[in-house]
Amino acid sequence: MAALGSELGNAAMLAKIDKLRELNVGSLVPLPQLVVVGDQSSGKSSVLESLTGLSFPRDVGLCTRFAAQISCCRDTVKVVTVSIIPRPDADDKLKAKLLGFNRQINDLSNDDLAKIFQEASTAMGIRMTTDSEDPRSGAFSQDILKIEIHGPDKSHLTVIDVPGIFRLTQFLGLTTSTDITLVESMVKSYMSNNRTIILAVMPCNVDIATQEILKLAEAADPDGARTMGVLTKPDLATEAATRDAVMDLVLGKRSKLKLGYYVVKNRSADDKTSTLAQRVKVERAFFMAPPWTNVGDRCGIAALKERLRRLLMKVSKDELPHVKGEIKERLRKCKADLETKGPARADQNSQRQYLGKLAGRFQAVSQAALNGYYAGERIFKTHPELKLITRVTKLNEDFSDVFWSRGHRQHFGKVEKNEAEPYGCPEPWKTPIMECIRNAYQSSRGPELGTYGGTVLSTVFEQQSEKWELLATSHASNAIVIVHDFIFQLIAYLCPDEQVKDQLWANVLVEKLRERYKKAMDHTRFLLSIERGGRPSTFNHYFGNPLQSKRAERLYQPLLQKVEKHSGFSGHYVEVSELKRHLICKKNADQVCEDILDTLASYYKLARKRFVDVLCQQVVSHFLLDGAESPIAVFSPEFVMGLDSDQLEMIAGEDEESKEQRQTLERETQSLEATLKVLRT
Repeated sequence: MAALGSELGNAAMLAKIDKLRELNVGSLVPLPQLVVVGDQSSGKSSVLESLTGLSFPRDVGLCTRFAAQISCCRDTVKVVTVSIIPRPDADDKLKAKLLGFNRQINDLSNDDLAKIFQEASTAMGIRMTTDSEDPRSGAFSQDILKIEIHGPDKSHLTVIDVPGIFRLTQFLGLTTSTDITLVESMVKSYMSNNRTIILAVMPCNVDIATQEILKLAEAADPDGARTMGVLTKPDLATEAATRDAVMDLVLGKRSKLKLGYYVVKNRSADDKTSTLAQRVKVERAFFMAPPWTNVGDRCGIAALKERLRRLLMKVSKDELPHVKGEIKERLRKCKADLETKGPARADQNSQRQYLGKLAGRFQAVSQAALNGYYAGERIFKTHPELKLITRVTKLNEDFSDVFWSRGHRQHFGKVEKNEAEPYGCPEPWKTPIMECIRNAYQSSRGPELGTYGGTVLSTVFEQQSEKWELLATSHASNAIVIVHDFIFQLIAYLCPDEQVKDQLWANVLVEKLRERYKKAMDHTRFLLSIERGGRPSTFNHYFGNPLQSKRAERLYQPLLQKVEKHSGFSGHYVEVSELKRHLICKKNADQVCEDILDTLASYYKLARKRFVDVLCQQVVSHFLLDGAESPIAVFSPEFVMGLDSDQLEMIAGEDEESKEQRQTLERETQSLEATLKVLRT
């Protein structure tokens, strides 16, 4: 009972794999299988007949033009069913036609099978005669003929038969050099499956080393781990040297194949009437004679069949868990690709809905990037360059530092050493600023006595701030680059559909973004014209503090030279006469120029802080980031709602290639889901 249960379990497992192949999942994930390959006239059909009990048509015009999946199943009822598994790339119309091909017969004769082969070839569109008028027909097909043989004397075994390799063109007047390549490619594709056991069929009466099929098998299975040689026509090996060479192969002396060689005897070409039982009896008698008695366990169809059955059981049992895992991963990827493509976009509503969803997602991620809410979005982990506010804040800080250390043309006082910075701004001049102030005063003084006119301060401030224009426009440009890169990268991430991304970006967004970048640059120049082109002005009460400090410092420093100590006084003192002499010793022009310098230093400090803050707040934050007219606000659901029908079709309409990709993914998904359902039962 235990052995029976094990056999039933193994049969159920093999039947499950056959069902997977019927679902065409074998084109997506390699399945365990036995594939019989060989050159034409190698005895391949006779081997299949002996393994399956099915007599294949002998008419040369009906030789194998397609792959055939032949399954033997133990059953109480004797019946043969024939159907077609459509090629993987069959469209819905062809698929429905091929799936509609079904034949069932209880007692299948050679004539019946020949008729079914003829009908199947017609359904597959195979060219059977030289006068075929259908230009789409070919001499071979990539569809699979499925033959199920049920009977009480059967044990579960499935083999795949593929067309035989041939080298002569115009075979039967039907084939061409293209067909040679097609058949060879078909055979190679089956043999390359790492879960395929290759049965390489070769006649005994030829030099094995010259057999093309063995070379193909070695290319697909270099280690020889899954290739078994099947030698046919031993009765034609009449010379002793030929028999010795065959014996060496079977004994493993000259064999690289780990599964070794088996020998079977075919029925003769003239034998068209013997039954399978009669042929088995003849074969058994043949191998009871020397030298075959020395390798009796590897001679005869019965030994080969049992070995193949056990081998297929083992491979299937070992590989089925891996097959299931690969199918799950393939299904996950198919669903992810379909999710990426989104719903079908055949009309305006679906196109607008697709773009609207994309725009909404874009705005959600953008707001998270602007507010620094990085934890809730996985994209910031995989694409840290999209942490927008972090990059902009760092840029603003660098700009502020450079503006403070190098934004002025000349130092006001003590020269400080500055580190290298990213704006390429040169260090301030080391020459004294007082000389420039004197020149400006002398070139623009009026009739004022002891004071200076209003244009002098404007002149020296404009000179001292001459680097502001380059620094400000560079900073605005750098901010635009960061924002532009953010928008492009985010759209590329959210919209992997190349067609949609390219049309949306190049034909719609770029022009609108350019307009908003221009507004930011125009506002930068406007702020520059206000600060540098107008009359210096401020109502900030902090303006007076540094000015008074400068004047006090100017009085304090010379007096330090006159400080004296008194024995009865713990501190320092300066005589009143020195104070008076210091206050009245300067020329009028010198005093005015010092006043200009003090005023300039105080005003420049205040204007510099104001300009940096206003530029970062208005140009960067408002015009580029947060404002209603910022570049980031361009791609929004409101923008999508404003697109007309032509724009929707141009951006989101699907071309034929995209539609075909979607249909392929949908077919794969359906097939893989059905496969998993089979595996779970």
